[in-house]
Amino acid sequence: MAASSNRNLHLAAIVSCLTAALFGYSVGFIGGEIVLPSFLAHFHLNHISDSELASARSWSVTAWIVGALIGVPMGMPVCSRLGRRLCLQFAAVLYVVGATMQVFSSGNLALFEAGRLINGMGVGAGTLVSPIYISEISPASERSMLMSGYQVFVQGGALIGFWIAFVSQAVLSNASALQWQIPVAIQLIAGLMLLIGALLIPESPRYLAELGHDQAMEESLAWLRRLETSDPKLVEERLQIDEAANLSKSLKHRSFIKELSKKDVRYRLFVGVGLMVAQNMVGLNALNYYAPVIFMSAGFTSVSSSLFLTGIFGVVKLVSSLAFMFKFVYIKGNRFWLMLGSGVCAASMLLLAYCVRVTPPPDETHDAAMTFAGIVSVLMVYIFAFSFGVSLGPLSWNVCAEIFPLHINSTCCAITTCTQWAFQIVIAAITPPLLAKIGWATYVIYGGFCILSLLWVGIFVPETKGVGVGKPMDELFGAGPPAADEEAILEVSETTALLVADRRRRSSLTAYS
Repeated sequence: MAASSNRNLHLAAIVSCLTAALFGYSVGFIGGEIVLPSFLAHFHLNHISDSELASARSWSVTAWIVGALIGVPMGMPVCSRLGRRLCLQFAAVLYVVGATMQVFSSGNLALFEAGRLINGMGVGAGTLVSPIYISEISPASERSMLMSGYQVFVQGGALIGFWIAFVSQAVLSNASALQWQIPVAIQLIAGLMLLIGALLIPESPRYLAELGHDQAMEESLAWLRRLETSDPKLVEERLQIDEAANLSKSLKHRSFIKELSKKDVRYRLFVGVGLMVAQNMVGLNALNYYAPVIFMSAGFTSVSSSLFLTGIFGVVKLVSSLAFMFKFVYIKGNRFWLMLGSGVCAASMLLLAYCVRVTPPPDETHDAAMTFAGIVSVLMVYIFAFSFGVSLGPLSWNVCAEIFPLHINSTCCAITTCTQWAFQIVIAAITPPLLAKIGWATYVIYGGFCILSLLWVGIFVPETKGVGVGKPMDELFGAGPPAADEEAILEVSETTALLVADRRRRSSLTAYS
């Protein structure tokens, strides 16, 4: 399809990716928000001990991650029973409610943190449904590119969040509540954009087909492809969707526990969970949450220089996501980028560890920021970020959204997404004590996980690029229906054959009318 013919498809993907922008913005602005002088003053944090202040800041970050972990199972029944589009709206409402609580929480830290918790629930539900929706509306030829847009929006949102907090500190008075309220209030704009946008896009045609809403499915697919319902290409795709949906409906009676008896389902979950573990344990989120501290450990001790370098770090992540989406995704397969990215990330982390180890501590006569090792440390952080952005960053989400059977897709994606958030909590919890106790050796540990990621992908992760959702993906993972389902499969085949004849008859009548 020509790019121009995909305008509706791209619009639907962009609206869905707003959940990723909310995710990224919430990560990006909070680090600068909780150190703003006006925030400290309005929440009465100026005159408490350092340990109490650290605890308050930590909970502002942790509450949001815990909320996201809760939001995933909250969103699962909405996504599977009420629809993908309604789940996007559900996520937007939670996000807006949480942001509103934060804006009007002046002087009440408990209310601010409760708002962060509810805000996180919205983000968690969004991270579940958005990849599923994009995967289901995309043709196989464009799925990898459109799914990569999710990571672009995450990094774009994070970059905007960081610089909004940075500019608020630089421009607005420390005595003004607007200094801390503006970065928070921008969440409302993004949340309302998602809420309104989700009203304008169609439901996933694959979800509608599973419900048996044939006419609505046809209309949704025709809108997304910008084709007439009688177009042969659309008829062929409808038949493929019908076949997958009929198979899914025939297996709905099987419990998820029973589905786990299938070797291919366990294998898919192993791949999906493993990718989400790898995405966190290689260390990118440690850099996301604690980049200023890490740059200081490399010798850049002034607050302004460490924050500026952190801002450039965000630019590198966004550039890498864009490069993958518009260029790299077309060059090689998913396995190639996952393995290459893991390898370069490992080398970067190990070199970062060495440079931090040999960088002398700053003193009055020695500017550590100007040492060769300090400069190389910064470069290694940026090389790591770029490598992650063209490998584990986008592809962990992409693969998890496309590999599971339709009838258990929401449940499996909920498991992999919960894994993502659970390990974010692990990284947020272990990184500060590791940096405090073992310093440079922290990066050696993360480098070791990068090596494990490289080996694990090489051994276990199959190539999914260009593989269609449904039967082609089943064949890739070696799915074979158990004997108990043979009658159901035969019935599906007969139903599909009747559908083929009916679709072709209707198409021919439309063509000559």
